[in-house]
Amino acid sequence: MATLIDGILDRREMQRYVRGVVDADLDWVLDEVELPEDEWVRTVDNGIAINETHSERCRIKYELWDSSPPPLSLWDSSQTGRVHLTSGKIFAVSIYSGGESHGDVFDLGRRDHAWNVSVHRKALQHEEFTADIVSFTLLKLQFWPTAP
Repeated sequence: MATLIDGILDRREMQRYVRGVVDADLDWVLDEVELPEDEWVRTVDNGIAINETHSERCRIKYELWDSSPPPLSLWDSSQTGRVHLTSGKIFAVSIYSGGESHGDVFDLGRRDHAWNVSVHRKALQHEEFTADIVSFTLLKLQFWPTAP
């Protein structure tokens, strides 16, 4: 059975437009990644591009597991892939009005390693929540080591 090793909820609310999550040493890797309208997440070396341009605000939670985590329900969509990270430290990148902001750093604890990652998304709607959090999107990224 999979065990949760570590996790954080990014303290920062990411104001629109979340571009993705990148290796903290190589935050430029998403500059060349284009996501078509029908694709919301794509992994590349040292980054995970996320098409979250419709959300006003976003909160991100990171989890590190020792093996494949149990399936999640109640999320709008999920996608799994692999990402190679040079430093093993990641943070979210958001761009708005020409400025770039970064979220909290999450340390996966291993340099120069390939990780499995599941990205889950949930957009909060009027019928589910109060007006102050509608238009919020929740993202959960779960990482676990690839097989040796």
